[in-house]
Amino acid sequence: MEMQTLTIFTSQMKNYCTKASLCFFLIIPLCIMGQKSNEKDIAKLRKLGVSIDTNLRLNYSQSNRIISIWDSVYDIGKKQQINNLLTDHAWEQLLLQEIDWATTSKQNKLTARLQFYLSQVYHSQKLFSKSIPLQEKLLQSKQDLNSNQFQKTLARLEKAYVQTNNLHKALTIRKQRLKMGLTDSFYELYTDFELYDLALKEFLAFEKITPTTKMVDQYKHYRIIGNLYFELGKIDSARKYYSIGLNLSNQQLQNSSDNTPKNIHLSGRASLMGSLGRCFLAEGDYPKAIQYLLIDIEQSEDDKLNMIFKMIHLTNAYIANKDVMNAKKFVRRIDQLLKDKEDKRMRLRATEMKSNYFTLINQLDSALYYTKQYNILKEAQNEIIRKNQAILLLINLEAEDRRKDLVITMANLEKERSDKKAQQILLWGSVIVIIMATISLIILTISNTAKSKSKELIEKKNEENELLLKELHHRVKNNLQVIYSLINLQKRRIDSPALHQSLSMVQNRIKTMSLVHQNLHENENFKEVNLEAYVKTITDYLKLLYLNEVKEIAIQLTVDSSIQIIMDRAITIGLLINEIVSNSMKYAFIGRAEGLITIDVQKLNNGYQMSISDNGIGFSNELAHSKSLGLYLIENLVKQLQGRYDLESHHGTTYTIYFNA
Repeated sequence: MEMQTLTIFTSQMKNYCTKASLCFFLIIPLCIMGQKSNEKDIAKLRKLGVSIDTNLRLNYSQSNRIISIWDSVYDIGKKQQINNLLTDHAWEQLLLQEIDWATTSKQNKLTARLQFYLSQVYHSQKLFSKSIPLQEKLLQSKQDLNSNQFQKTLARLEKAYVQTNNLHKALTIRKQRLKMGLTDSFYELYTDFELYDLALKEFLAFEKITPTTKMVDQYKHYRIIGNLYFELGKIDSARKYYSIGLNLSNQQLQNSSDNTPKNIHLSGRASLMGSLGRCFLAEGDYPKAIQYLLIDIEQSEDDKLNMIFKMIHLTNAYIANKDVMNAKKFVRRIDQLLKDKEDKRMRLRATEMKSNYFTLINQLDSALYYTKQYNILKEAQNEIIRKNQAILLLINLEAEDRRKDLVITMANLEKERSDKKAQQILLWGSVIVIIMATISLIILTISNTAKSKSKELIEKKNEENELLLKELHHRVKNNLQVIYSLINLQKRRIDSPALHQSLSMVQNRIKTMSLVHQNLHENENFKEVNLEAYVKTITDYLKLLYLNEVKEIAIQLTVDSSIQIIMDRAITIGLLINEIVSNSMKYAFIGRAEGLITIDVQKLNNGYQMSISDNGIGFSNELAHSKSLGLYLIENLVKQLQGRYDLESHHGTTYTIYFNA
């Protein structure tokens, strides 16, 4: 027994000594590399006329010179080009010193400009714990930023919120950018939360290449389309768009009249080759995948995030090709490069890669450890994605509604312009008639005839517009039904009961909105909905959906038949009724065959009172104060009505909602 204990102890000590030696031999080269990097930065700065000591400390404030160096770099988003000049560490040290001097001297605009540069350095390294507070501070003092700096700060902060899983704040910024006309779509958010079909649809619809599009943005355009097809598993389509971008970069490299710096085209070409390498890896052509990925990595020295991303794919190719020596080399390099990085998704990929590597070299304990770590990280990531996908699907419906409203608004503006033009023609016609009246009674008669025809034409146009509006409601209803059917098809391919239920709830909300347009299409009044008929249609639909021969749940309606509600508020009220009644039918009568749900809507002095109750089992105070998606939607829908609500759970559940007329 003692010998066995001694053997285990000796083995553990050897293991610790090995790890300590490895750490020592890793740290020493890193320190030497850091010193050499500082020496290069100092030499470059002195050559550019910056007075600096050997510790990267400025001898005095030289903000104008620092800004001049930064702004002289070719603008491609600046990340790669800035790093070509100095390392991120050097820029951080310079900017922190200048910010301190500018703050002390109370030069607000200079401070904001320097902080904008520093936030870009942190953002490019994905050091979000440093970049987010700085970007939030910049937006609070936006009067000190120019238009371009403000727009870029908004875009980067939105991306940082997404990367740190703060979708609510990201959506707030996206809506602000949409309102300001700074963007047209949600494709980045759909991509980040794996709604690749929607992302591709949005990107193709709203992100177009124009004659003024910079070449670097054209490379990015084709790479994004390829990436979305790749994530959808359509490798042939992904390869097609990567190849278009690659051919374009080759043409530009041969174009002697192009004034764009050559390294821009080389960088774009290498990135597209690396993307093609992913396609070869997915198809099992490991030698070709390795060849293309190595080219990309060699050109990514100043874009560390792209380098890490492509290194992970390269290592997976070596592992699949059973090349242990090269796989080991890149596993170590990736560990060094990922130090201090806050990108959780990249760490997830690296953890899976390590599991595969240790499986290859038959170190099963380490392989099991990283497999468990990967499963933990993956489950946490999937949970975040599932929650945010439901929110984004609702946002997508809202965005579609806004776009349809925009189409209607544009049509109305066009009609107004047409009417004004007709009025101008009529005015000039009247002047001519008055002048010519003294000359000839015949011309007056002709003029009266023309006015009569014009009146008939206007009446005919009004009739046509009514038909068009009716057809619009019909088409909106049909489009919502198509979305409903598409979700139904997707549900059949999903095994997760929770996701299946979430999609069913989304379908119910879509159906509720569809019923408003059906009501408007079937009635003469195109602006208002009769609330009594609308509520009855919704409850009849929900009864068909949830009830069966086993359960007998009665729904009692008391709705003032004179209440007419405009379309937007009718949709919101319908969504509220759908959410509350659906919850009652699903959860209030568990273990019971009978039950009663009552809906009462009455007019008040300056508004309405809507009460929805059931005689079911009720629920606890903890559940009532939880932040489930259902209660979150109810709360936000009531806010849209500019109202308030009370919730009681005594002998059942009762929602009492008050809102203005």
